[in-house]
Amino acid sequence: MMLSTQFPELFRKENYAITLALDEKRQLSNVFDEILASKSIDGIWDKDYSLVPFGELAGRKEGEKIGKKQITMGYTSYGAIAVEASGKVGLSTILQQRSKEFSSADGMVDEPKFAGHIADVHAKAFLVRRAQRWAKLTANIFNLGGIQAGHDFFNQRSRSNSSDVTDSDLIYDGSPLFALPTAPHTLYANSLTRGADAQAVGNYVDYEMSIQDTGGTFNAFIYPPSYWALRRVYSHFVNNMQYDDNGEIEERKPDTLLVSSHNIMTWVEILKSRFIEPYKSGQDTNIENIFMLDEFPIVLKSSPRVLKNTWYLGCAKSGGIITLKPNSQGDLWEYWRDAEDRSYWISFEDMWGMWIRNWRCWCAGSISIDGVTPPTFGDASESDWNTMPAGI
Repeated sequence: MMLSTQFPELFRKENYAITLALDEKRQLSNVFDEILASKSIDGIWDKDYSLVPFGELAGRKEGEKIGKKQITMGYTSYGAIAVEASGKVGLSTILQQRSKEFSSADGMVDEPKFAGHIADVHAKAFLVRRAQRWAKLTANIFNLGGIQAGHDFFNQRSRSNSSDVTDSDLIYDGSPLFALPTAPHTLYANSLTRGADAQAVGNYVDYEMSIQDTGGTFNAFIYPPSYWALRRVYSHFVNNMQYDDNGEIEERKPDTLLVSSHNIMTWVEILKSRFIEPYKSGQDTNIENIFMLDEFPIVLKSSPRVLKNTWYLGCAKSGGIITLKPNSQGDLWEYWRDAEDRSYWISFEDMWGMWIRNWRCWCAGSISIDGVTPPTFGDASESDWNTMPAGI
């Protein structure tokens, strides 16, 4: 059975209607679209520099010279995209299998009906699977970001296949995205790993008490979902992480808590309880939950793609972590006829990428060390998580 030259346009029209319907039902969106900024880029990669501003400004007495200040370029960060969703469908096979259903009265192919079927079944499947693929890839930014040696997922040369891009499994400053005190981020101008007025929020950053809290420029803990842990991570985020690359303090407060759907009920109990039961030694009365106050607004977001027991506190849409898409792209669908066997085919391809611009926008309350295994906190019982261990 033959298809005419008008079939591709019939398919595009039907596919457009399917896309609109899926959008209305929110079948093409995911929770990460709500918390991460998105950007279109030209080509397959882009780069930017972190600005290193001059230090603190000072006054000037009459007659004194005006001090010279110079803004310099700091770290170079890269973002890249690649084909991350691809597949094809043989139209001839479908026509052979269902020839009676799509035959017109004159024995030809009922092309409008066939185009509607392909769009409603196969195109819809591609679009839904692409949305699921995007959600999985975006979740990997968080799931794989705690691997301290880095991961190829963050290697933008591998993604772009361009020798002009830095070849590294770490982010722009040579550290993992979510860095423990053992591999902290480094301030560009002075190579320090701790802000001038930073102070440790505890003795250890992990529940097993094996990694000391330095109060430095790290952004990863290994604490179980709990009220006391959220307080610590919040304090560290605000007071220890927000030093720019010249060592000057910035003001940035987290507004979003990203958690695994496996732990969502625990987190709802933590954030929505008006009073918190005693959680540490020497405390014998309930205290008011500070996250119920207007001064500490936290929006809770969850995904089953985020590894169990991991959680992340950050600033939504802040631009520190960006998902990328091509600025100009042709039709995602390609229609052709194989010259050898004269069979008809339709294929689908789309591109995705990401860009780490500023690690200070997110802090991990608990990471997976290998990006696959959920943390177990020394196999402690979940009923013990709410109690802060003595000495931690």
